[in-house]
Amino acid sequence: MKGCDKMKKFIMCLLTTLILNQPTYASDLKEMELSILDDKTKAIKVFESMEDVDFKNVIFADFEKDNFKYSKDKVNIDRVTKEDKKEQTETLSFILTKEQVANKNKVLKLFQEKLQYKKDGYYGLLSKDENTLKIEPNKTESNTTYKKQVVTLTESKTYYGLESNDYGLIPKTITKNGVTLNLVNANFVSTNNEAISTVANTGVGTLYNCNTTYKGSYTKKIPNTKTNVIDYKVSVKYKGNISKEVFEKNIITVTYDGEKLFDPTIPVAVATTTSATGFFGFIVFLFTKRNVKIYNLNNGIYELIGKCKITEKNKNINLNIISIKAKSNIYKLLLDKSIAKKLNNQDINITLDNVTKIQKVEFKENNTYIDVTF
Repeated sequence: MKGCDKMKKFIMCLLTTLILNQPTYASDLKEMELSILDDKTKAIKVFESMEDVDFKNVIFADFEKDNFKYSKDKVNIDRVTKEDKKEQTETLSFILTKEQVANKNKVLKLFQEKLQYKKDGYYGLLSKDENTLKIEPNKTESNTTYKKQVVTLTESKTYYGLESNDYGLIPKTITKNGVTLNLVNANFVSTNNEAISTVANTGVGTLYNCNTTYKGSYTKKIPNTKTNVIDYKVSVKYKGNISKEVFEKNIITVTYDGEKLFDPTIPVAVATTTSATGFFGFIVFLFTKRNVKIYNLNNGIYELIGKCKITEKNKNINLNIISIKAKSNIYKLLLDKSIAKKLNNQDINITLDNVTKIQKVEFKENNTYIDVTF
């Protein structure tokens, strides 16, 4: 039991190491082209990516083709950009004195002919538009003075039905709008329309009307406010085209070194206990070259992730052990010519995560593949 526990700990440690050391493969890649030299010692893949990242630090997976294994040699990045152009208007302004703005031509000469624009990645040279010159008060001060003005008020008033033409019956002052007005004229008229002198108290009539005039004056303050401009703000607009380089995509050219594959037979140690059999079976599954190669789809490329062995008696393939290396749920199994011929038109069992799929072997002279998706 102690030996079994030690073996389990070792296997768990090995699995953890495999998981933690998974390489970081390139993401968001679209393979555009694959070229292989005639002697198959070199291969070139061209990828397209819409990500603006440094692909020199990204790991590109090895691949196999026509019994050659290709490993990355070098990576070349072409960063493709496009020009974004647009019109831009900027305003330049100064503060000047009253004397400085007296001559418009001199004011215009204070502004440079060209204005360099550099902002948010955009660059450009803007030109002065003299027609946009604007001169306006910037800072002002106000001064208010007052002067006196005499305002005269008059009022005409008639008193009716007086018993006599006596001045004592007429008020000597009245008030209008708060101002006291004095009597300046009074004319008595009898009810029979006979005029009575204002000096000689004579005449005939029983009742009188009196037409009067009152006059008065007052003094008021009239404000006089003057605004003085202390200085002026002068401005001119600059106009022109600006542009910047905008990222569009990366073209990644990866050069691979090719090496021909060999199939040496690796002897397998025979275990004497049930636990040892399980352990060595695991090691054999991972590292021994057998008669079935297991590929997994990653970024449009099938990568070799493990090998196993099947026979006419044992036609079972368990993917659980090597599934930790898989990048997707799409697998391709390549059977050696010998076992494929023996199992032609027979069913084999492929298991992953307690799911077993039955696939029929269809022997082909060159390569016999079985595609399976979980």
